[in-house]
Amino acid sequence: MTNIYIAFVAAFLLPLLFHSWRVAVISLGIQGILMGLILLYTHERSASMALEAINLFVVRGVIVPWVLFRAMKNVPMPPDFTLIRKSVLQWLIAFALVGLAFTFGWKMSLKNPLEAIQLGTATAAILLSMHVLANQSHPLAQVVGLLTFEGGITLIELLSPHAMPLYAFVGVSLVYVVLILTCAHYLPLLAISAHGVNAEDEVFL
Repeated sequence: MTNIYIAFVAAFLLPLLFHSWRVAVISLGIQGILMGLILLYTHERSASMALEAINLFVVRGVIVPWVLFRAMKNVPMPPDFTLIRKSVLQWLIAFALVGLAFTFGWKMSLKNPLEAIQLGTATAAILLSMHVLANQSHPLAQVVGLLTFEGGITLIELLSPHAMPLYAFVGVSLVYVVLILTCAHYLPLLAISAHGVNAEDEVFL
């Protein structure tokens, strides 16, 4: 289990190192798959758990990256796309937030190391996503930050050993799907209008 949490931390930290929007989008799918594995390891088998697993593995792990890739297919991206600014101060803040998150998790779950790691991982995802949202203006970077934030909240919800009630799960899932479709619809328009890129601009790989 510890390896899964380490992989989850890497999934939202590594995209900060790469100046690639594709890596950022793929990381969202990896986060969804890892949350699905955490669900399987920590929850008892039930119909509600099966539906939640499908949501994590299929919707978050596969459909979300596919929808975002499709939305950005014909949108030239700026060559300096990044989730975090090229600044030593910004990186120091990012690592400080990760340290603060795991300190918080440890303080909150002194008697359960595994729960402390999960809480610290979720808190780190939330804090770093807020850092991205506060410092980046590109629409795709903001969407990645928003969905990483939502993933951190979901990871906190997975601390409960019981699956979400069916009616609550359906409602939350519908809201999430509407959010993804809305982001996919407006992303190309916002990316072009806000940053003035056009078809002749270089697409950053």
